[in-house]
Amino acid sequence: MNNATMAQAADEPFAAARPERTERKLASSTPLLLANLVETSVPLLRNIALAHLLPPEQFGLAISLAVVLGLIEVLTDFGLPIFAVRQPESFSSAEALASLHSMALVRSAWLAAILVVLSPLISHVFAAQASFWLYALLGPVALLRGFENLGVKAMMRRYAFGREATVIAVSQTAGLAATIAAAVAGAGMAAMIIGLIATSGMTLLLSHVLSPVPYRLGWQREAVKEAAAFGRPLVINGAAVALTTCDRLLVGAWLGPVALALYNVAYGTATLPRSVLARFLTSAFLPLFVEHRDRGKSLTPLLDVWLLCLSSIAFLYGWGLGLMGDRLLGLVFGATYQPSRLFMCLAGMSVAVKVLMLLPSPVAYADGVTRLITWGSALSALAMLPAALCLYFVRNLELFLFVGMLSELCGLLVLACIAGRAFPFRRSSLVVALVIPFVSLGSLGVAAFLLPGLAFASWLGICLGLLVPVLALYGVVLRLTKASSLLPA
Repeated sequence: MNNATMAQAADEPFAAARPERTERKLASSTPLLLANLVETSVPLLRNIALAHLLPPEQFGLAISLAVVLGLIEVLTDFGLPIFAVRQPESFSSAEALASLHSMALVRSAWLAAILVVLSPLISHVFAAQASFWLYALLGPVALLRGFENLGVKAMMRRYAFGREATVIAVSQTAGLAATIAAAVAGAGMAAMIIGLIATSGMTLLLSHVLSPVPYRLGWQREAVKEAAAFGRPLVINGAAVALTTCDRLLVGAWLGPVALALYNVAYGTATLPRSVLARFLTSAFLPLFVEHRDRGKSLTPLLDVWLLCLSSIAFLYGWGLGLMGDRLLGLVFGATYQPSRLFMCLAGMSVAVKVLMLLPSPVAYADGVTRLITWGSALSALAMLPAALCLYFVRNLELFLFVGMLSELCGLLVLACIAGRAFPFRRSSLVVALVIPFVSLGSLGVAAFLLPGLAFASWLGICLGLLVPVLALYGVVLRLTKASSLLPA
Protein backbone atom coordinates (compact mmCIF):
# COMPACT_ATOMS: atom_id res chain seq x y z
CA MET A 1 0.00 0.00 0.00
CA ASN A 2 1.51 3.35 -1.05
CA ASN A 3 1.57 6.52 1.07
CA ALA A 4 -1.38 8.11 -0.69
CA THR A 5 -3.53 5.03 -0.14
CA MET A 6 -2.52 4.89 3.54
CA ALA A 7 -3.42 8.55 4.03
CA GLN A 8 -6.77 7.99 2.36
CA ALA A 9 -7.46 4.99 4.62
CA ALA A 10 -6.55 7.00 7.70
CA ASP A 11 -8.94 9.79 6.75
CA GLU A 12 -11.76 7.50 5.62
CA PRO A 13 -13.39 7.17 9.07
CA PHE A 14 -14.01 10.89 9.05
CA ALA A 15 -15.50 11.15 5.58
CA ALA A 16 -18.81 12.97 5.27
CA ALA A 17 -21.92 10.90 5.66
CA ARG A 18 -24.21 10.23 2.74
CA PRO A 19 -27.55 12.03 2.76
CA GLU A 20 -30.15 10.37 4.97
CA ARG A 21 -33.44 11.35 6.49
CA THR A 22 -33.09 13.56 9.57
CA GLU A 23 -34.97 11.15 11.80
CA ARG A 24 -32.65 8.29 10.80
CA LYS A 25 -29.63 10.35 11.72
CA LEU A 26 -31.12 11.18 15.10
CA ALA A 27 -32.08 7.54 15.58
CA SER A 28 -28.48 6.50 14.91
CA SER A 29 -27.56 8.27 18.16
CA THR A 30 -29.59 5.74 20.18
CA PRO A 31 -26.47 3.85 21.40
CA LEU A 32 -25.04 7.15 22.61
CA LEU A 33 -28.29 7.92 24.43
CA LEU A 34 -28.19 4.54 26.16
CA ALA A 35 -24.56 5.10 27.13
CA ASN A 36 -25.41 8.52 28.49
CA LEU A 37 -28.18 6.95 30.53
CA VAL A 38 -25.56 4.62 31.97
CA GLU A 39 -23.36 7.65 32.62
CA THR A 40 -26.27 9.26 34.46
CA SER A 41 -27.06 6.16 36.50
CA VAL A 42 -23.51 5.36 37.53
CA PRO A 43 -22.79 8.52 39.58
CA LEU A 44 -26.25 8.18 41.12
CA LEU A 45 -25.61 4.57 42.10
CA ARG A 46 -22.16 5.54 43.36
CA ASN A 47 -23.64 8.24 45.58
CA ILE A 48 -26.32 5.87 46.87
CA ALA A 49 -23.68 3.28 47.77
CA LEU A 50 -21.38 5.83 49.43
CA ALA A 51 -24.27 7.36 51.37
CA HIS A 52 -24.94 3.97 52.96
CA LEU A 53 -21.30 2.84 53.30
CA LEU A 54 -19.72 6.07 54.59
CA PRO A 55 -20.64 8.39 57.46
CA PRO A 56 -22.03 11.78 56.29
CA GLU A 57 -18.74 13.65 56.84
CA GLN A 58 -16.67 11.13 54.83
CA PHE A 59 -19.39 11.07 52.16
CA GLY A 60 -19.25 14.86 51.88
CA LEU A 61 -15.45 14.82 51.55
CA ALA A 62 -15.63 12.09 48.91
CA ILE A 63 -18.06 14.27 46.96
CA SER A 64 -15.64 17.19 47.30
CA LEU A 65 -12.97 15.19 45.42
CA ALA A 66 -15.25 14.74 42.40
CA VAL A 67 -16.38 18.37 42.63
CA VAL A 68 -12.81 19.73 42.62
CA LEU A 69 -11.76 17.62 39.62
CA GLY A 70 -14.90 18.54 37.70
CA LEU A 71 -14.48 22.24 38.44
CA ILE A 72 -10.88 22.51 37.36
CA GLU A 73 -11.47 20.48 34.19
CA VAL A 74 -14.38 22.70 33.23
CA LEU A 75 -12.27 25.74 34.07
CA THR A 76 -9.67 24.70 31.48
CA ASP A 77 -12.06 23.27 28.88
CA PHE A 78 -10.80 24.00 25.37
CA GLY A 79 -13.51 22.19 23.40
CA LEU A 80 -11.07 19.78 21.72
CA PRO A 81 -13.49 16.78 21.56
CA ILE A 82 -16.14 18.98 19.95
CA PHE A 83 -13.61 20.45 17.52
CA ALA A 84 -12.72 16.87 16.52
CA VAL A 85 -16.31 16.52 15.30
CA ARG A 86 -16.79 19.87 13.58
CA GLN A 87 -13.25 20.52 12.22
CA PRO A 88 -13.26 21.86 8.64
CA GLU A 89 -12.83 19.20 5.96
CA SER A 90 -10.00 21.22 4.41
CA PHE A 91 -7.66 19.81 7.04
CA SER A 92 -6.13 16.36 6.80
CA SER A 93 -8.13 14.55 9.48
CA ALA A 94 -5.32 12.25 10.62
CA GLU A 95 -2.79 15.10 10.93
CA ALA A 96 -5.32 17.43 12.55
CA LEU A 97 -6.25 14.73 15.05
CA ALA A 98 -2.59 14.28 15.99
CA SER A 99 -2.40 18.00 16.67
CA LEU A 100 -5.49 17.83 18.88
CA HIS A 101 -3.86 14.99 20.82
CA SER A 102 -0.81 17.17 21.46
CA MET A 103 -2.95 20.07 22.63
CA ALA A 104 -4.95 17.78 24.93
CA LEU A 105 -1.76 16.39 26.46
CA VAL A 106 -0.30 19.84 27.13
CA ARG A 107 -3.56 20.91 28.76
CA SER A 108 -3.74 17.83 31.00
CA ALA A 109 -0.10 18.22 32.09
CA TRP A 110 -0.73 21.79 33.24
CA LEU A 111 -3.96 20.69 34.90
CA ALA A 112 -2.18 17.91 36.81
CA ALA A 113 0.52 20.29 38.05
CA ILE A 114 -2.06 22.83 39.26
CA LEU A 115 -4.01 20.17 41.17
CA VAL A 116 -0.90 18.85 42.90
CA VAL A 117 0.35 22.31 43.88
CA LEU A 118 -3.05 23.48 45.17
CA SER A 119 -3.92 20.27 47.03
CA PRO A 120 -2.96 21.62 50.51
CA LEU A 121 -5.12 24.72 49.98
CA ILE A 122 -8.06 22.69 48.66
CA SER A 123 -7.93 20.30 51.61
CA HIS A 124 -7.87 23.29 53.97
CA VAL A 125 -11.07 24.69 52.42
CA PHE A 126 -12.90 21.47 53.33
CA ALA A 127 -11.19 21.17 56.73
CA ALA A 128 -9.53 17.91 55.63
CA GLN A 129 -5.85 18.87 55.97
CA ALA A 130 -4.83 15.35 56.93
CA SER A 131 -6.14 14.06 53.59
CA PHE A 132 -4.40 16.58 51.33
CA TRP A 133 -2.59 13.72 49.56
CA LEU A 134 -5.93 12.46 48.23
CA TYR A 135 -6.57 15.84 46.63
CA ALA A 136 -3.04 15.70 45.19
CA LEU A 137 -3.88 12.37 43.52
CA LEU A 138 -6.44 14.22 41.40
CA GLY A 139 -3.44 15.46 39.38
CA PRO A 140 -2.46 12.02 38.01
CA VAL A 141 -6.12 11.35 37.21
CA ALA A 142 -6.27 14.50 35.09
CA LEU A 143 -2.98 13.62 33.38
CA LEU A 144 -4.28 10.16 32.52
CA ARG A 145 -7.27 11.67 30.74
CA GLY A 146 -4.96 13.70 28.51
CA PHE A 147 -3.79 10.58 26.65
CA GLU A 148 -7.28 9.69 25.36
CA ASN A 149 -7.55 8.97 21.62
CA LEU A 150 -10.00 11.47 20.10
CA GLY A 151 -10.54 9.34 16.99
CA VAL A 152 -13.61 7.72 18.57
CA LYS A 153 -15.21 11.14 19.10
CA ALA A 154 -14.32 12.26 15.56
CA MET A 155 -16.31 9.33 14.17
CA MET A 156 -19.51 11.01 15.38
CA ARG A 157 -19.14 13.45 12.48
CA ARG A 158 -20.55 10.71 10.24
CA TYR A 159 -23.19 9.60 12.79
CA ALA A 160 -21.11 6.64 14.05
CA PHE A 161 -21.95 6.79 17.76
CA GLY A 162 -21.49 3.13 18.74
CA ARG A 163 -17.82 3.21 19.73
CA GLU A 164 -18.13 6.38 21.79
CA ALA A 165 -21.14 4.78 23.51
CA THR A 166 -19.05 1.70 24.35
CA VAL A 167 -16.26 3.82 25.84
CA ILE A 168 -18.69 5.75 28.03
CA ALA A 169 -20.72 2.77 29.25
CA VAL A 170 -17.84 0.40 30.02
CA SER A 171 -15.60 3.01 31.68
CA GLN A 172 -18.39 4.32 33.88
CA THR A 173 -19.35 0.81 34.96
CA ALA A 174 -15.73 -0.02 35.80
CA GLY A 175 -15.44 3.14 37.90
CA LEU A 176 -18.62 2.30 39.78
CA ALA A 177 -17.44 -1.21 40.59
CA ALA A 178 -14.05 0.05 41.79
CA THR A 179 -15.62 2.75 43.98
CA ILE A 180 -18.03 0.39 45.71
CA ALA A 181 -15.37 -2.29 46.21
CA ALA A 182 -13.01 0.25 47.79
CA ALA A 183 -15.74 1.63 50.07
CA VAL A 184 -16.71 -1.87 51.22
CA ALA A 185 -13.02 -2.55 51.93
CA GLY A 186 -12.95 0.47 54.26
CA ALA A 187 -11.11 2.99 52.06
CA GLY A 188 -13.33 5.87 53.23
CA MET A 189 -13.23 8.98 51.06
CA ALA A 190 -10.32 7.45 49.10
CA ALA A 191 -12.88 5.18 47.41
CA MET A 192 -13.78 8.14 45.20
CA ILE A 193 -10.18 8.50 43.97
CA ILE A 194 -9.94 4.78 43.24
CA GLY A 195 -13.13 4.96 41.19
CA LEU A 196 -11.94 8.02 39.26
CA ILE A 197 -8.68 6.26 38.39
CA ALA A 198 -10.57 3.17 37.19
CA THR A 199 -12.90 5.27 35.01
CA SER A 200 -10.05 7.27 33.45
CA GLY A 201 -7.92 4.17 32.88
CA MET A 202 -10.71 2.27 31.14
CA THR A 203 -11.59 5.31 29.00
CA LEU A 204 -7.96 5.59 27.95
CA LEU A 205 -7.71 1.89 27.08
CA LEU A 206 -10.95 1.68 25.10
CA SER A 207 -10.39 4.93 23.21
CA HIS A 208 -7.13 3.49 21.84
CA VAL A 209 -8.58 0.05 21.10
CA LEU A 210 -11.72 1.34 19.33
CA SER A 211 -10.32 4.34 17.46
CA PRO A 212 -10.05 3.84 13.67
CA VAL A 213 -6.93 6.04 13.67
CA PRO A 214 -3.83 5.15 15.73
CA TYR A 215 -2.87 7.58 18.48
CA ARG A 216 0.01 9.84 17.61
CA LEU A 217 1.19 13.33 18.38
CA GLY A 218 1.76 16.05 15.81
CA TRP A 219 1.60 19.77 15.22
CA GLN A 220 -0.21 20.88 12.08
CA ARG A 221 -0.03 24.66 12.30
CA GLU A 222 -3.32 25.33 10.51
CA ALA A 223 -5.23 22.84 12.64
CA VAL A 224 -3.74 24.18 15.88
CA LYS A 225 -4.54 27.74 14.87
CA GLU A 226 -8.13 26.85 14.00
CA ALA A 227 -8.60 24.80 17.18
CA ALA A 228 -7.15 27.63 19.28
CA ALA A 229 -9.49 30.16 17.67
CA PHE A 230 -12.39 27.80 18.32
CA GLY A 231 -11.34 27.06 21.89
CA ARG A 232 -10.24 30.45 23.23
CA PRO A 233 -13.78 31.67 23.94
CA LEU A 234 -14.48 28.32 25.59
CA VAL A 235 -11.74 28.97 28.16
CA ILE A 236 -13.72 32.02 29.29
CA ASN A 237 -16.81 29.84 29.03
CA GLY A 238 -15.12 27.26 31.26
CA ALA A 239 -14.34 29.88 33.88
CA ALA A 240 -17.98 30.94 33.85
CA VAL A 241 -19.21 27.33 34.05
CA ALA A 242 -16.84 26.70 36.95
CA LEU A 243 -18.39 29.63 38.77
CA THR A 244 -21.90 28.29 38.15
CA THR A 245 -20.92 24.90 39.58
CA CYS A 246 -19.13 26.27 42.63
CA ASP A 247 -22.37 26.02 44.62
CA ARG A 248 -21.08 22.81 46.21
CA LEU A 249 -17.84 24.52 47.14
CA LEU A 250 -19.78 27.34 48.79
CA VAL A 251 -22.04 24.96 50.68
CA GLY A 252 -19.11 22.80 51.76
CA ALA A 253 -16.91 25.74 52.80
CA TRP A 254 -19.63 27.72 54.67
CA LEU A 255 -21.91 24.97 55.97
CA GLY A 256 -19.51 22.01 56.30
CA PRO A 257 -19.17 18.54 54.73
CA VAL A 258 -22.37 17.20 56.30
CA ALA A 259 -24.46 19.97 54.69
CA LEU A 260 -22.52 19.37 51.47
CA ALA A 261 -23.53 15.70 51.56
CA LEU A 262 -27.22 16.65 51.96
CA TYR A 263 -27.09 19.34 49.26
CA ASN A 264 -25.24 17.08 46.84
CA VAL A 265 -27.76 14.29 47.31
CA ALA A 266 -30.73 16.60 46.81
CA TYR A 267 -29.61 19.12 44.19
CA GLY A 268 -26.62 17.22 42.80
CA THR A 269 -28.76 14.17 42.06
CA ALA A 270 -31.46 16.38 40.51
CA THR A 271 -29.00 18.05 38.15
CA LEU A 272 -26.94 14.96 37.35
CA PRO A 273 -29.03 13.79 34.36
CA ARG A 274 -29.04 17.35 33.00
CA SER A 275 -25.29 17.38 32.34
CA VAL A 276 -25.49 14.05 30.56
CA LEU A 277 -28.54 15.16 28.57
CA ALA A 278 -26.64 18.27 27.53
CA ARG A 279 -23.76 16.21 26.16
CA PHE A 280 -26.10 13.79 24.42
CA LEU A 281 -28.33 16.40 22.82
CA THR A 282 -25.37 18.44 21.63
CA SER A 283 -23.65 15.33 20.26
CA ALA A 284 -26.82 14.15 18.50
CA PHE A 285 -27.75 17.50 16.90
CA LEU A 286 -24.25 18.82 16.16
CA PRO A 287 -23.71 16.65 13.04
CA LEU A 288 -27.10 17.78 11.71
CA PHE A 289 -26.24 21.46 12.09
CA VAL A 290 -22.78 20.82 10.57
CA GLU A 291 -24.43 19.16 7.57
CA HIS A 292 -26.93 22.01 7.17
CA ARG A 293 -24.03 24.45 7.31
CA ASP A 294 -22.01 22.53 4.71
CA ARG A 295 -24.98 22.13 2.35
CA GLY A 296 -26.25 25.71 2.74
CA LYS A 297 -29.68 24.51 3.90
CA SER A 298 -32.06 26.65 5.94
CA LEU A 299 -31.50 26.28 9.68
CA THR A 300 -34.92 27.51 10.82
CA PRO A 301 -36.86 24.19 10.61
CA LEU A 302 -34.06 22.34 12.42
CA LEU A 303 -33.90 25.10 15.04
CA ASP A 304 -37.63 24.65 15.63
CA VAL A 305 -37.10 20.92 16.26
CA TRP A 306 -34.23 21.74 18.62
CA LEU A 307 -36.29 24.26 20.60
CA LEU A 308 -39.26 21.92 20.89
CA CYS A 309 -37.01 19.12 22.17
CA LEU A 310 -35.37 21.40 24.74
CA SER A 311 -38.62 22.89 25.97
CA SER A 312 -40.44 19.58 26.40
CA ILE A 313 -37.43 17.98 28.12
CA ALA A 314 -37.12 20.97 30.46
CA PHE A 315 -40.78 20.72 31.44
CA LEU A 316 -40.87 16.94 31.93
CA TYR A 317 -37.61 17.00 33.86
CA GLY A 318 -38.79 19.71 36.25
CA TRP A 319 -42.26 18.16 36.58
CA GLY A 320 -40.81 14.78 37.54
CA LEU A 321 -38.56 16.31 40.18
CA GLY A 322 -41.45 18.23 41.69
CA LEU A 323 -43.72 15.19 41.72
CA MET A 324 -41.50 12.49 43.19
CA GLY A 325 -38.06 13.96 43.92
CA ASP A 326 -38.35 14.29 47.69
CA ARG A 327 -39.92 10.87 48.22
CA LEU A 328 -37.50 9.04 45.94
CA LEU A 329 -34.43 10.64 47.52
CA GLY A 330 -35.68 9.79 51.02
CA LEU A 331 -36.43 6.23 49.95
CA VAL A 332 -33.10 5.66 48.18
CA PHE A 333 -30.65 7.62 50.34
CA GLY A 334 -32.46 7.47 53.68
CA ALA A 335 -34.39 9.99 55.77
CA THR A 336 -31.16 11.88 56.58
CA TYR A 337 -30.92 13.02 52.98
CA GLN A 338 -34.62 13.73 52.20
CA PRO A 339 -35.27 17.34 51.11
CA SER A 340 -38.56 19.22 51.26
CA ARG A 341 -41.09 19.16 48.41
CA LEU A 342 -40.53 22.89 47.87
CA PHE A 343 -36.79 22.31 47.52
CA MET A 344 -37.39 19.76 44.76
CA CYS A 345 -39.85 22.03 42.93
CA LEU A 346 -37.23 24.79 43.00
CA ALA A 347 -34.62 22.28 41.85
CA GLY A 348 -36.92 21.30 38.97
CA MET A 349 -37.26 24.92 37.85
CA SER A 350 -33.50 25.44 38.20
CA VAL A 351 -32.72 22.40 36.05
CA ALA A 352 -35.28 23.53 33.46
CA VAL A 353 -33.44 26.86 33.17
CA LYS A 354 -30.13 25.04 32.74
CA VAL A 355 -31.58 22.78 30.03
CA LEU A 356 -32.90 25.77 28.07
CA MET A 357 -29.54 27.52 28.44
CA LEU A 358 -28.41 25.04 25.76
CA LEU A 359 -30.55 26.71 23.09
CA PRO A 360 -27.66 28.16 21.03
CA SER A 361 -25.19 25.31 21.68
CA PRO A 362 -25.23 22.94 18.65
CA VAL A 363 -25.71 25.64 16.01
CA ALA A 364 -23.05 27.82 17.66
CA TYR A 365 -20.58 24.92 17.77
CA ALA A 366 -21.36 24.03 14.14
CA ASP A 367 -20.73 27.60 12.95
CA GLY A 368 -17.74 28.07 15.27
CA VAL A 369 -19.48 30.98 17.04
CA THR A 370 -18.31 29.81 20.46
CA ARG A 371 -18.70 33.26 21.97
CA LEU A 372 -22.42 32.46 22.28
CA ILE A 373 -21.55 29.45 24.46
CA THR A 374 -19.46 31.81 26.56
CA TRP A 375 -22.36 34.26 26.81
CA GLY A 376 -24.62 31.54 28.21
CA SER A 377 -22.08 30.40 30.77
CA ALA A 378 -21.24 33.97 31.77
CA LEU A 379 -24.90 34.78 32.37
CA SER A 380 -25.27 31.63 34.48
CA ALA A 381 -22.12 32.58 36.39
CA LEU A 382 -23.47 36.03 37.17
CA ALA A 383 -26.58 34.36 38.59
CA MET A 384 -24.40 32.72 41.24
CA LEU A 385 -23.38 36.08 42.75
CA PRO A 386 -26.75 37.03 44.32
CA ALA A 387 -27.27 33.39 45.32
CA ALA A 388 -23.86 33.30 47.05
CA LEU A 389 -24.62 36.52 48.92
CA CYS A 390 -27.97 35.07 49.99
CA LEU A 391 -26.29 31.91 51.32
CA TYR A 392 -23.65 33.93 53.17
CA PHE A 393 -26.17 36.11 55.02
CA VAL A 394 -29.10 33.67 55.29
CA ARG A 395 -27.99 30.06 55.75
CA ASN A 396 -31.05 28.60 54.04
CA LEU A 397 -30.64 26.19 51.12
CA GLU A 398 -34.15 26.71 49.71
CA LEU A 399 -33.75 30.49 49.53
CA PHE A 400 -30.26 30.00 48.05
CA LEU A 401 -31.74 27.80 45.32
CA PHE A 402 -34.65 30.15 44.62
CA VAL A 403 -32.46 33.24 44.22
CA GLY A 404 -30.04 31.36 41.98
CA MET A 405 -32.87 30.02 39.78
CA LEU A 406 -34.53 33.43 39.44
CA SER A 407 -31.23 35.11 38.55
CA GLU A 408 -30.37 32.45 35.96
CA LEU A 409 -33.85 32.75 34.42
CA CYS A 410 -33.15 36.45 33.80
CA GLY A 411 -29.88 35.40 32.16
CA LEU A 412 -31.75 32.91 29.96
CA LEU A 413 -34.01 35.68 28.64
CA VAL A 414 -30.97 37.74 27.72
CA LEU A 415 -29.34 34.72 26.02
CA ALA A 416 -32.52 34.05 24.02
CA CYS A 417 -32.43 37.62 22.69
CA ILE A 418 -28.74 37.32 21.72
CA ALA A 419 -29.24 33.91 20.07
CA GLY A 420 -32.32 35.18 18.23
CA ARG A 421 -30.22 37.90 16.60
CA ALA A 422 -27.31 35.57 15.77
CA PHE A 423 -29.30 32.71 14.18
CA PRO A 424 -32.63 32.41 12.33
CA PHE A 425 -34.75 31.33 15.30
CA ARG A 426 -38.46 31.97 14.92
CA ARG A 427 -39.45 34.48 17.59
CA SER A 428 -42.71 32.65 18.22
CA SER A 429 -40.81 29.38 18.74
CA LEU A 430 -38.50 31.02 21.28
CA VAL A 431 -41.42 32.52 23.21
CA VAL A 432 -43.34 29.23 23.32
CA ALA A 433 -40.25 27.24 24.29
CA LEU A 434 -39.62 29.51 27.29
CA VAL A 435 -43.15 30.27 28.46
CA ILE A 436 -44.64 26.77 28.62
CA PRO A 437 -42.19 25.17 31.07
CA PHE A 438 -41.83 28.13 33.43
CA VAL A 439 -45.48 29.03 33.77
CA SER A 440 -46.35 25.39 34.47
CA LEU A 441 -43.40 24.61 36.78
CA GLY A 442 -43.83 27.94 38.56
CA SER A 443 -47.42 27.01 39.41
CA LEU A 444 -46.16 23.78 40.99
CA GLY A 445 -43.65 25.74 43.06
CA VAL A 446 -46.36 28.11 44.32
CA ALA A 447 -48.55 25.13 45.28
CA ALA A 448 -45.67 23.50 47.18
CA PHE A 449 -44.98 26.76 49.04
CA LEU A 450 -48.60 27.44 49.97
CA LEU A 451 -49.48 23.81 50.82
CA PRO A 452 -46.35 22.32 52.44
CA GLY A 453 -48.21 19.61 54.37
CA LEU A 454 -50.37 18.41 51.48
CA ALA A 455 -50.85 14.62 51.34
CA PHE A 456 -49.08 12.88 48.49
CA ALA A 457 -52.33 11.68 46.90
CA SER A 458 -53.55 15.28 46.62
CA TRP A 459 -50.14 16.40 45.32
CA LEU A 460 -50.23 13.66 42.70
CA GLY A 461 -53.63 14.89 41.55
CA ILE A 462 -52.31 18.45 41.16
CA CYS A 463 -49.29 17.27 39.17
CA LEU A 464 -51.33 15.03 36.84
CA GLY A 465 -53.88 17.80 36.37
CA LEU A 466 -51.04 20.00 35.14
CA LEU A 467 -49.36 17.38 32.96
CA VAL A 468 -52.29 16.60 30.65
CA PRO A 469 -52.99 20.14 29.34
CA VAL A 470 -49.28 20.95 28.99
CA LEU A 471 -48.63 17.83 26.90
CA ALA A 472 -51.71 18.67 24.81
CA LEU A 473 -50.30 22.16 24.29
CA TYR A 474 -46.97 20.73 23.10
CA GLY A 475 -48.90 18.53 20.68
CA VAL A 476 -50.66 21.58 19.24
CA VAL A 477 -47.34 23.41 18.88
CA LEU A 478 -45.85 20.42 17.07
CA ARG A 479 -48.71 20.39 14.59
CA LEU A 480 -48.57 24.12 13.95
CA THR A 481 -44.84 24.45 13.46
CA LYS A 482 -43.26 23.78 10.10
CA ALA A 483 -40.59 21.82 12.00
CA SER A 484 -43.00 18.88 12.15
CA SER A 485 -42.02 18.12 8.55
CA LEU A 486 -38.60 17.04 9.84
CA LEU A 487 -40.00 14.50 12.28
CA PRO A 488 -41.27 11.00 11.55
CA ALA A 489 -44.93 10.85 10.61
